[in-house]
Amino acid sequence: MKIRLLLFAFAAVALAAPVRAGTLELAPKETAPPSVTQSEPWQFTIAVPGLMPSFDGTIGVRGVNANIDIGLDEILQHLDMLFAMRAAARKGPFGIYAEVFYVGLSDDSQINGLINNVHEQVNPYLVDWGLSWRLINQPRWFVEFAAGSHYTNVYEQLELHSDPPLIQQTSQKFVTNISDNLVARLNNDISHSEFITRLKGTIEADITSEIDKHDSLHRHERKPRIPIGPLGGRIEQDVAQVVHDFVRAKETALRARIDALHLSGEARRAAVRQAVSAAETQIANQLAFTLDTKLGQTISRDDGWFDPYLGLHTRYNFNKTFYTAVRGEVGGFGVGADLMWQVEGVLGINLTRNIFTEIGYRALAADFENGDFTFDTVLHGPQITTGITF
Repeated sequence: MKIRLLLFAFAAVALAAPVRAGTLELAPKETAPPSVTQSEPWQFTIAVPGLMPSFDGTIGVRGVNANIDIGLDEILQHLDMLFAMRAAARKGPFGIYAEVFYVGLSDDSQINGLINNVHEQVNPYLVDWGLSWRLINQPRWFVEFAAGSHYTNVYEQLELHSDPPLIQQTSQKFVTNISDNLVARLNNDISHSEFITRLKGTIEADITSEIDKHDSLHRHERKPRIPIGPLGGRIEQDVAQVVHDFVRAKETALRARIDALHLSGEARRAAVRQAVSAAETQIANQLAFTLDTKLGQTISRDDGWFDPYLGLHTRYNFNKTFYTAVRGEVGGFGVGADLMWQVEGVLGINLTRNIFTEIGYRALAADFENGDFTFDTVLHGPQITTGITF
C-alpha cells in the first residue's frame, strides 16, 4: 500500500511540473511587452576628461600671423588653470550630452625698447552639447548618430609696458630733428608733400625703429610660447600714425599763430624760428605723454563662434572589464568655422560596476576666419578620463 502511495505521489509531481513550466512560459505571451519607458530607466554619467593639450596651426590678427607650434611642455610652464567636465544622460536609444573645456595661459617677455616688456594672456574655452540616437545596438557593440554644436571662445590680451625715461629721451631727439623741417614748412620753403616725406622718415628713424629695437616683440609674436595671436603686430604702424597726426596738429596750430601776426619776409622767418624754438620743449613733453600712453596700453579681443556638427560614436566591449570607443564629428559648414572636426579614440576599463577610466588620444580642429581674425588650429593630446555612471 505504501509503495502504491509513493508511486502515485511521484506521478503527481511529474505531471504538475510541466504544467507549472507551461504557465511561466505562456505568461509573457499573454502580457503586452513592456515599453522603453517602463523597462529602461534614465542612466546618467559624469566624467572628468584630463586632456594634456598641444596646439598647432595659425592665429592671425589684422593680417599678421603667428605660427603656433606649442608642445605640452610649454603649455605646462605657462598654465594658469585647466578645467574640463562631461555629463551625459541616456534612456533607451536616446541620449543627451554636454562638455565644458577651459584653459588659461599666460606669458611674459622682455623687449628692451620703447616697449620694455609685455605680458600676454589667452583664455580659450569650448562648450559642446548634442543629442544622440543609437542606430545599432548589439550585445557587445553599438553605433550611434550624434548632432550638436560647439561654441568656441578665444579671449586674448596683451599688456604693453613702456619705458618712460627712454620715451622722454626719444621724444626730445625727434622734436629737435623735425624742428628744421617744421620751420621750413611754416615758411613755405618746402611743399606739403616734401614735408610729409621728411616727417615719415624722421618718425621711422627716431621712433618706430626704437619701439622693438632688437625685433624681440615680433620674433616672440611670430612664434609665441602660448597660443595667442600677434595683437601687437602692427604697433609701429599705429604709433607712426599717432605721431604723424600729432605733428600735423602742432604744425596747424603754429601756422595759425604766425599768420595772426601778419608778418612777411625776414620778420616772419624770425617769428617762425622763435615760435618753434619756444615750443620745442612743450611739444617734446606732450609727445612723450602721447607715446607713453600708446606704448603702455592693454590690447585685447574676444572672439566667439558656433559650429554645428554631425557625428558617429561607437563602442566595442571586449568583456565586462575592457572596452574601446571611438568618437568622430565634422561640422562648421561655414556657419562659424569653414571646417571643424574632432576625433577621439580610447581604451576603457570598468573599475567597478559604476566607475570607469579611459585612456586615449583626442584631436579637435577649427578653421575660422572673421574680418581681421584668423584661427586655424588643432588642439590635440593624450587624454585620461575618469567618470561615474548611475
